[in-house]
Amino acid sequence: MDKLTDIAHGWTEFIKGRPYTRELMNKRLAICDTCPNKRQMTGAGKIIVQLINDKANTFKCGECGCPLSALCANPSSKCKLGKWLPAGEESYY
Repeated sequence: MDKLTDIAHGWTEFIKGRPYTRELMNKRLAICDTCPNKRQMTGAGKIIVQLINDKANTFKCGECGCPLSALCANPSSKCKLGKWLPAGEESYY
């Protein structure tokens, strides 16, 4: 998948808010919380994320630039640094 499609799918999953998605996202975000590449969004990116969903965190990956809420909510996405894999391939399943 390309980056924009990946992010859009992640936002769709985030908004649906299914229990599986929330659990997956929370586990991934906990991993991201320990990463030195986690960055606070600023400017237009932060405003856009807040407009999409005011419950989303406003952090992004400093490596790939993706908003973490969307990236972590997409079951088929993976961390570009290899810290977590697509759902079903991760070690905590």
